[in-house]
Amino acid sequence: MSRTRNDMTGFLLTHTLIRQTVPELARRLGATPVGDTEAVQRLTAWWHVFTGILDRHHDVEDRLVWPVVLAERPDLRHEVDEIEDQHAELDTYLADIDLGLSGLACDGTPGTWPDRVARLRADVTAFDAMLVDHLVLEEKTMVPVLEEQVSPEAFAALGAELAKGHTPAEMATEMPMVVSCASPQQRTVMLGRMPEPVRQRFTQEWEPQFQALVSALPDAG
Repeated sequence: MSRTRNDMTGFLLTHTLIRQTVPELARRLGATPVGDTEAVQRLTAWWHVFTGILDRHHDVEDRLVWPVVLAERPDLRHEVDEIEDQHAELDTYLADIDLGLSGLACDGTPGTWPDRVARLRADVTAFDAMLVDHLVLEEKTMVPVLEEQVSPEAFAALGAELAKGHTPAEMATEMPMVVSCASPQQRTVMLGRMPEPVRQRFTQEWEPQFQALVSALPDAG
């Protein structure tokens, strides 16, 4: 009789967020009016919520998650090394995108705006393509081990370690973005993990604040 799979909802929901948000940045950049530096500043604030989530996701993978995988499957050392190398390469893309956003936010010169936006959107598209391959590699090699081969006790201990890394401020700014791409079932799981006072703040305060940020972004249709 097979045992119940370990619950990877939060991990896989972050992957869904990544797949949705990166191309969304390119679309919203394309919808930004020429020279509208304030719109780019709002878009940058939204993007930095996402990159905070992404940075933390990669950090905890390298420090906490992959060692649990390797304890069960040391034969996956090569795949873990490849994933960690990709994390470093992805950081280079992130730095280039931040530089492009900063330039647009500071300089709304109409004559150069279209070319700068086009270059930045090309960087975002290249970043997206690499991320898609990266996520597939993790989902083919790491996720099955975490779901099916790591013991429930080791998985629970990992979850406890991961929970220690979230400050209240990060919960307030980042969790609404993660939950925004959840299915109804995933939303129930994520909110069910929150203590009642935290859940109330999430639904009554943090989520509306995030929705207000999104509503102020350039409309990509």
